[in-house]
Order: sequence, then structure tokens, then C-alpha cells
Amino acid sequence: MDVGDRIKKRRKELHITQTQITETIGISSGNLSGIESGKNLPSATALLGLSEILHVSIDWILKGDSQILEIPFTEQENHLINIFRQLSDSEKEELVLIAEIKKAKATGKKIPHFEE
Repeated sequence: MDVGDRIKKRRKELHITQTQITETIGISSGNLSGIESGKNLPSATALLGLSEILHVSIDWILKGDSQILEIPFTEQENHLINIFRQLSDSEKEELVLIAEIKKAKATGKKIPHFEE
């Protein structure tokens, strides 16, 4: 796997769009597209930004042989996880469905079908 493939795969794992990356680290969409397709290598500045937004080391981007950095949970996320763990399995399923509906509404995608 090359540099561009690793960047693209990690971006998709984190559900980050190319636009989010370009706006956050200040590179052009054409530059990022070239990096992900393997036509260009990222500059030092782009490497630093990609490392931060993708939560990976620069070594991992360039060589693929370092660990992916852990994304720390916020206090709110930890609180939500603690609540979730205290629920029954059916309540957990219900909460996951609610989260999927909220996400679908926020992204303008089709709301998932469910049966009662």
C-alpha cells in the first residue's frame, strides 16, 4: 500500500471528506486528490496536517509501519459510553437506531428502515 492509499483508507475509516481535509489543513482539493491517487507526495506542511487530522504518525503515512494514534474520547463521549454500557441489549439497539436516524438526518441521507 502506498502513501496515497493509506491516506485515503484512513480518511474513509474516520468518515472524513476530502473537503474537510483541504479546509482544515489548507491544501487544494487538486493537491489532495493527487496525493490520494499517488501522483503527488504530500509536502512537509501537508504531512503535519494529515498526521493530525487522521490521527496517525508521519511514519505511518510515509512507510505504513507505525501505529495509528489513538483518538481520545471527549468527556461527553465517555459519559455516553458509560450510559450505553448500563442499558439492556434491546435498549442499546434502540439507542443505536436513534443515532443512525440522527446521522441520516444530519447528512441528508435516507433514514434507515426498521421494524418494531
